[in-house]
Amino acid sequence: MYLLDKVKRALGKIKFNLAHHYFHGMPPKWLMNWYDNPNDHIISKWWKPGIPRIEDNQMNLKNIHKNTTLKWYCIDSEEKFNDVVLTPHDYWKFTKDNVNYTFNSLGYRSDEPDADCDYTILVSGDSHTFGVGLDDKQVWPYQLKLLIEKEYKKCKIINVSEPGGSNDWISRSLTCAIENIKPDCVIAVYTYPNRREAIWDSGLLYPLNTTIPDISNQKYYLEFQSWFMTVNEHTNHYNLTKNHILIKNTCKAYGIKLLTFHDQHLDIIQRELTSTLGYQDVARDLKHFGPAVHKYFAEKIYNETKK
Repeated sequence: MYLLDKVKRALGKIKFNLAHHYFHGMPPKWLMNWYDNPNDHIISKWWKPGIPRIEDNQMNLKNIHKNTTLKWYCIDSEEKFNDVVLTPHDYWKFTKDNVNYTFNSLGYRSDEPDADCDYTILVSGDSHTFGVGLDDKQVWPYQLKLLIEKEYKKCKIINVSEPGGSNDWISRSLTCAIENIKPDCVIAVYTYPNRREAIWDSGLLYPLNTTIPDISNQKYYLEFQSWFMTVNEHTNHYNLTKNHILIKNTCKAYGIKLLTFHDQHLDIIQRELTSTLGYQDVARDLKHFGPAVHKYFAEKIYNETKK
């Protein structure tokens, strides 16, 4: 009942704004400027040209690190590592010291955007493309870079992936960054279709997945509840298609090669390797895909770049 009352109040606010700004008045000047010339005015800070500011993602506020290297990150924590009683197999060689997370000046696990290079690849995905539980040199973007550098002396991979990232994030981060980065190739690795980006009435942006966020303001939980009620198979497919079309048309407009994959491709590789290797290849956190999966995935992508 409380949620219904909140919805009614929200509808009342929407009707008031429509009447005040449109039916019986004029929109604000800044909005009219956008209506008159949307190409020269930005009304949403999340769609500014360039690589998105990592600080604008509210779920990442506790995990922002710039120009630094960490030994632990996200769910790959020392506490969880200490709780591991039995290693999954003899080939699982992770220790407390052999995984490094190196972050660039913008807070991404990526090459610097302004680094000199002969070939640039722009990548976005979720925690699997970020590489949770793996060392910098084990993640598939780095492995792909090694393969590309067989042809180009200097390859730069701009990886704007983030743990928990949604398909909204993937399309937004790539679309915003393309104009400034001017990559030779764009790689989108889509995530699970239920994930979304949501902007609260407060103006804060939160990614939605399948966990309840650790936030102190109780009223935000109600907004989470209302958003999750819009997630179903139909909206999932609508959202996934919309985001892909946005990336596809942007790359087409700039004449940039686009390669698209999905986390499911990594899962398929893991299953195939489990059959051939005799063990499941997993990262240090025991949840994400392991180094062998990433290496094979990099080779798969490299072969696609040759077509």
